[in-house]
Amino acid sequence: MTIATRQMQSQRQTLGIRQMQAIAMLHLTNEGLGEALARRAAGNPLIRLHLPSPAAEGGNEVAAPDGGLYDHVLPQVRLILPTASDQAIAAALVEALDANGWLDRPLAQIAAQSGIALIRLEGVLARLQQGIEPTGLFARDLADCLRLQAAERGVLTPVLQAVLDHLPLVASGGLDAVVQAAGLEPAAAAAALALIRRMNPRPGLAFGDSAAPTRAPDVIVRRSASGWQVALNRSTLPAVSVVATDAIHPALRAARAEAEWLANVVERRNRTVLAVSRAVLAHQQGFLAQGPRALVALSRTAVAARLGLHDSTVGRVARELLVETPHGLCSLCSLFDAGPQAAREGVAPAWAAVRLRLGQLIAAEDPGAPMSDATLAALLTREGKALARRTVAKFRDEMGIPSCTHRRSFGQRAV
Repeated sequence: MTIATRQMQSQRQTLGIRQMQAIAMLHLTNEGLGEALARRAAGNPLIRLHLPSPAAEGGNEVAAPDGGLYDHVLPQVRLILPTASDQAIAAALVEALDANGWLDRPLAQIAAQSGIALIRLEGVLARLQQGIEPTGLFARDLADCLRLQAAERGVLTPVLQAVLDHLPLVASGGLDAVVQAAGLEPAAAAAALALIRRMNPRPGLAFGDSAAPTRAPDVIVRRSASGWQVALNRSTLPAVSVVATDAIHPALRAARAEAEWLANVVERRNRTVLAVSRAVLAHQQGFLAQGPRALVALSRTAVAARLGLHDSTVGRVARELLVETPHGLCSLCSLFDAGPQAAREGVAPAWAAVRLRLGQLIAAEDPGAPMSDATLAALLTREGKALARRTVAKFRDEMGIPSCTHRRSFGQRAV
């Protein structure tokens, strides 16, 4: 055996500790930045930290009133999901709760608007549904709420599940319609329906009305005579300065160097946040003027190329930021979306706008003659939202809207 020694030369880039710390600050909200700076200022006498006073925030943060649904839910969320990352995901679900205690929109839409991967959102939702009290909170809809309660009581039989699958027929056609549609024995279906009627279909109503907890925005958009103005929310933005000193001792020189570095990092972070926000909102001026129906396709890659940044930098900045717009608070992430004809970015509507328009078309149709998926696809295509029939069917299912056959039967019974 011959043992030989070889020398190889290669190049690779590694990030230093300070570089990683600077990158980490990019994804912080204004409030999160203040907390991070406070920890650093506590260990460095030359860092002067200016935190916004609570009075300056103008009451932007909405607190859940005593006894409200959110006041009841939030402590349980922290127990069920002990990690900060899971709690951050759960915040999107908490904000989507309606007065019934159900999610007020499809999970896919919550994921798209919050910039959270759907599979992660589903995992957190499953843990909340299993651990929350009373059972049925965080349900996707009425049937899901009742299914969760039946499972918790150990009575979720195939017959009861079949009744839940045909729940709209209970209101429109009664027990006979469910028996016929599901192929059940009348006695078994009646027993399952009796169990369902002893459950609580709207567990959130017991806690009264309360506003969803939210934090103050990081970026504010206002219309002026010269157009849309995008600015950082100074009422929540911390500021850093360096205490003037003739540092002679090595420890003081090191403290001054750290303080100066930190002030520069915060300034760069603020410039980057503002640049990304302005680029996104300049592209989404239709949304600012008309609302979600005017969202257009936009990718992180396009914004990064426009600003000379890396894709990951844009992603870090947009992930947690809240923007105050004429149409309420929204995450900056929610303004990124793909769309049909993605190659024509800037012209093509975003998928969120397509879904919204699809819902409007169905809501306005004649109940006795609902439109097929093919007809809906043709109408959307004529409006510049080119969609295949199967894509319309997929979106309709995600929005919880039944097929035209079921909508027609509901319309005929209503007549």
